[in-house]
Amino acid sequence: MHPVSMRERIDHATFRLHAQLEKLEHMYARLHQRDTELFQRCVGAQVSNDFAHAKIYANECAEMRKIAKVVLGSQLAIEKVILRLETVEEFGSIVAQMAPVMSIVKETKSKIAGVVPQVASELDEVNNLLGDLATETGEVTSTELPIEPTTDEAKKVLEETGLIAEEKLRDHFPELPSFDTPTSHAVEQIAETATPGTSGLDGDIDGHVYRYAREHDGQLSIHSCADDLGTSPEEVRNALQRLRDNGKVVIE
Repeated sequence: MHPVSMRERIDHATFRLHAQLEKLEHMYARLHQRDTELFQRCVGAQVSNDFAHAKIYANECAEMRKIAKVVLGSQLAIEKVILRLETVEEFGSIVAQMAPVMSIVKETKSKIAGVVPQVASELDEVNNLLGDLATETGEVTSTELPIEPTTDEAKKVLEETGLIAEEKLRDHFPELPSFDTPTSHAVEQIAETATPGTSGLDGDIDGHVYRYAREHDGQLSIHSCADDLGTSPEEVRNALQRLRDNGKVVIE
């Protein structure tokens, strides 16, 4: 095969992988947005002591995050495949470079099939294209290539992307509440993300809580708010109830 023709076909495979990567990035962004909405509803339900609905929202968040992990792991795997294809001609034989690449693509296709079938179908097409390319170089005599993820390199890549996906999920998504006891509030779970500070009260706790909520874009952690204002969580919770009863805030 002429080198230019081979490069063009590799570029075509890379272009198609970039297209699927973009689809997964958009899906991950939508999942993150939806999780944020559900988490805020979970917080609001717990502030209102509506633990039945809080648990429903928390379970939905958990399911959303399972899908997000698959999507993010697939993104990372495809990114590694793209990087490999961009240098595949420069080092070693085409088959030696292509086999682990095809292993990663096939495994990624299997994982994403139940989440985004369209992307899985496209990855299957890309794998066929790569298989044909390796065969047509004349470096193999059979169309049956070792495309199962059995090589140490392919396994290592898939393990790494899984670990990175888990780490990124912890960074992107707040910890879900536990419902073992009625005192486990979702708002307490996000207290670690609040910026500590000090504030004195002058008797107008409702006003202080209202201003605190506005300063934090409406996402309020009861325990962090209490610590920052120098009062008790119960006082903050009561203030929120009064603000809601007076129509100044809406708790979702």
